[in-house]
Parts: sequence; C-alpha cells; structure tokens
Amino acid sequence: MATLSLIAEPFPDWEAPLHFAAAEDLTNALAESAPKSCSARFLAARGTVPPEFRSPRIAVEQLPMGRNALPILWQSSTTARPLDGEMTHAISPMIPLRARPEDDGTQSTVSIQHALAWTAPDLLTPAQGRLTRAFMKRAARYADVIVASSHATASLMQEHYGHDLPVQVIAPVAPAALLASDDSAERRARLGLPARYVVTTANLDDYGRLQWVLDAYNADPSLPHLVILTGFDPVQHVKGSPLQTDIVGQLPSSARDRVTVVPAEDLADAGAIISGATMLLQPQSFATTGYTVVAALMSGVPVLHAGTPELEEHIVDAGVSETESAGFITALSRLFIASSGDGTSELERLTVHAADRGRSFSWRAVAWQLWEMHALI
Repeated sequence: MATLSLIAEPFPDWEAPLHFAAAEDLTNALAESAPKSCSARFLAARGTVPPEFRSPRIAVEQLPMGRNALPILWQSSTTARPLDGEMTHAISPMIPLRARPEDDGTQSTVSIQHALAWTAPDLLTPAQGRLTRAFMKRAARYADVIVASSHATASLMQEHYGHDLPVQVIAPVAPAALLASDDSAERRARLGLPARYVVTTANLDDYGRLQWVLDAYNADPSLPHLVILTGFDPVQHVKGSPLQTDIVGQLPSSARDRVTVVPAEDLADAGAIISGATMLLQPQSFATTGYTVVAALMSGVPVLHAGTPELEEHIVDAGVSETESAGFITALSRLFIASSGDGTSELERLTVHAADRGRSFSWRAVAWQLWEMHALI
C-alpha cells in the first residue's frame, strides 16, 4: 500500500495554528481522494496533540522530537534518513532533505506559502527569516516539486533559485475552523457584534496600513461597524524587536464606539466573524498565506484590498483593488452608499462574485493534485 506522509508540524510563526488546522483538513481530503490501495499518514511532533481522524486510511505518528527542536535538528541532513523511500509532503519548507540516488523511491514535495522572507523580511523575526531561507534553499536543491500558493510566489522562487526550479501552483484553501459553523451566530452575539459590519486583519504599522481604514472611519461616520481581528498578520520588527502598537489608543474618538477589537485566539470565533462580515478589508502591502482572504471568499464575503499580486490571483473579480490610501478610503465609502432605484449596488455584485469565486477553493481538489503530482514524479 502506497502512503503519502504529511509533515503537519507547522513552521514556528504567527500562522502556526492556521497551518496545523489546514493540515488536518488536507489529511482528511488525502484519505477521501486516495487512489485504490493508498493511504495518508499525519506526522506531528512529540508532545503535539494530533486531531482525531475517523478514516481508516489515515495513520497518525509522532516524530521523536518536540516542536521546538524540529527547526534546529532538521537543519542537519542526517535527520532526513527516516524519509528514505517515502512519499512525503511538507506544509512548509521545514522538512529534512538530503541528496539521494534517483532510484531510491523517495518523493518529496514542499509547500512555500508566502515570500515574506524575501519581500518583507522586517515582518519576520531574524530567526524566522534565516530558517525560511535556509530550508527553502535546501528544498530548491533536493525536493522533487515546490508547491507555491500563487504564480507570483512561484515566479519569485524561480528568480532566486533558478528558472528550472520545478514549481507547481496550488491555491490555498481556508481551514474549516475559519468558516461558518453551527454556533457562529451565538459566537457573534457573545462578542456583541451588530448584524452588519466589516472586518480587517490589518496592523498599525507601515506594512499593515490599518491607518487607511481608521482614516476612512474618521472621514465617513456612515460606515458600518468595524471589527479588527488581531494576531492573524505579522507585526513589523525594528532591529529584532516587534513594533508594538496600541490599536485602541490610536482610534479616533469619533470612531471608538463603532470599532471592536478581537484577538484571534479562538479560530472558531474568527471564523464566525469573517463568515458573518459584509466585507473584508485588506489594506496591507504584503500577502501571507491568504487563509483569511480565501475564508472570506468561501463565505461569499468580498474583499477591498491594496492590489498585491498574490491577492489579485485569489480574489479576481470578487473584490476591489486600490493601491493608494486616498483611493482605498474613497472606495470604502462608495461601496456602502445605498443603491438608488431598483439597480443592484456594486457591493451586491461583488458579493455574488465572491460566492462564485469561493466555490473554486476545495481541499479535495488540492489533495487530488498532490496524489497526481506524486504519481508523476
């Protein structure tokens, strides 16, 4: 029986809980779509509590190392020997790899979820940036295929590691935890959210550009309630220290009663907020994995964003792109002007497009692409 092993232990960064939740969904999809006589294996670090899988086609194994030790130990090629002869997919570049004979049966595919280590290194700690680049350099040398989350990321990796780098693009899918659940309405009520609101994950730094949103609210008192989800985006680092910002303290006094700040500690709460929003606001100058954007689209929520190439690929016609603060502020007000007569408003049209676009994201499709990829290696 052929087994595809998934290294599900996430890279130690701000998105680790999302990556781990996504790994659970991917493993279930791998089992559901597995060819005859094939199965999936979920590999987690020692001490990690793995999900409870119901499929008999899924085996769970724990690595002989703890989560904190993996990034250090896996920098050594000797730790890659247990993968000899295996079919392995890693959800991040954090995978032990080494040179092997071409006929030893080993297959390795590695996901690169974003390119921040190259495009916006100030958003990573120095250790995160070094580890990402080091693991990616080794993956470019030894992995059979690099799986990029967008064509923009794929092109950047080929610019850095050679245009013959084998890259396949598979768009991200939001983990189920970021989508609506049976108790989403109760969660929104517990958080005191109104029926109509918009949501953002932006931070108050040069990259996050939350100030664009706050300026819009200061200028237009008719805008709906704003929910700021904190913790989903990295915070800018200055000389190795995070640039901490007091979001509540920076709110204009005229807007404080129209803004709710929610730490993204509970993914189910975040899923309830995103799925119930009227629009997602993404003024950021960078793109991470894209889980929150895809979660919005899968919930039929359109996006007002700043036009980063990665997000343009995911959103297509399900949103509005504005690359400057003035245009972003104007667009936000324009979208919430009620339509006159019987005409359909721009926001209503975008909501329809978001629902259509959201249906294109599927864990089963991702899993099938991975099975097909390994069959062709």
